[in-house]
Amino acid sequence: MKTRAGIIVLLITMLCTLCLAAPALAAVSLNPYEKQLLTQVNKQRAKYGLAQVRLNVKLVASARAHSADMGARKYFEHDAPAPNAEAWSARIVRCGYTRSGYSSWKAGENIAYGAGLYSSPVLVVDSWMKSRAHRAVILTKTFREIGVGAFKTEDGYGSIDGVVWFFTLDLGRRIK
Repeated sequence: MKTRAGIIVLLITMLCTLCLAAPALAAVSLNPYEKQLLTQVNKQRAKYGLAQVRLNVKLVASARAHSADMGARKYFEHDAPAPNAEAWSARIVRCGYTRSGYSSWKAGENIAYGAGLYSSPVLVVDSWMKSRAHRAVILTKTFREIGVGAFKTEDGYGSIDGVVWFFTLDLGRRIK
């Protein structure tokens, strides 16, 4: 009898959790590359005993906007070039991930691009983990939220012809 009651309580708890989470999850639909980025980042964080990061629609908007801009305007930098130059942190704020109303605000960003095998999100996260600065962003203990952006351009970048993927990872945390 205790087992049956425990299962019922567990099922009700899970249903309530899903119902509460549904609006937040429905607000963001990730493409397959973005899903893989999120999965790989959380796998890396788990290896180091860190909390998983959860999607934030404002950070997703920022990351997607930056990946699309890099692909469309053919540049690879955290800050957007002229004519609409914008620092990466200003873009995050413009997309709604603001400091307003919070006592603490912290954010970080990783970017990458690749073609062929080098456009695999698994390899992208692996290469970030081999770089001290990029690994530090992924493994920042205080980060709890993430935005991922993966944009495909068909017309190359630099010396690469054809399909190139641009990736942006925006992580952050705001504390009331």
